[in-house]
Amino acid sequence: MDAKQLVEAQALKYAEELQALYREERAQRERAESALAEVQRSYAATVRALAASLELRDDLTGGHAARVAGLALLLTRRVARELAARPELEYGYLLHDIGKIGIPDAILLKPGKLTDEEFDVMRRHPELGEGIIRDVPYLQGLPREVILHHHERWDGRGYPHRLVGAEIPLPARIFALVDSWDAMTNDRPYRLAMPLKAAAVEITAGAGRQFDPALVEPFLELVLAETRS
Repeated sequence: MDAKQLVEAQALKYAEELQALYREERAQRERAESALAEVQRSYAATVRALAASLELRDDLTGGHAARVAGLALLLTRRVARELAARPELEYGYLLHDIGKIGIPDAILLKPGKLTDEEFDVMRRHPELGEGIIRDVPYLQGLPREVILHHHERWDGRGYPHRLVGAEIPLPARIFALVDSWDAMTNDRPYRLAMPLKAAAVEITAGAGRQFDPALVEPFLELVLAETRS
């Protein structure tokens, strides 16, 4: 074998080795991606099961958590598509009220209006929720923002931290709007659901006070379109 043939043979060997390494790397990446997808499916299934079990405590009809999470995701896709693509966002929407585990039944299940003292206790549930998920890595970031801040108000009169305007994380602003709509348009033990038009008037009146004004119009377009379809 002359020098030229030797160089060509060596180059061919290197090429074959490189192809083998590429195939192995690709196979490893596919296995890793498959394992990650399985972990994410497990996370999602666990969160949904937890949300459903929590809901039975104060919502015997069921469906609230899944209903508001679904609507919040629809609104997020309209106003922040990249944010909506992150799977952990749904975890926060589903577990927004996880802190209510720590609220006594006498307050949580009270059929009438809460006293000031009882409402002070109820207002603790966002911080209780944050404490519950503090050591769960996949519930940090976006889920934590929703759980801790979904009762903040645009005008700074919300709780627990009285954040104002854009200080409130966008996922929490989105969810606050959706959660209020759901509360208005579904029966509660102490009152019947509001008509949709009346609820829309209430949401509009809350723009710039309770709700991010930039979210109100796309939200009402979404829910009113949903009711017409």
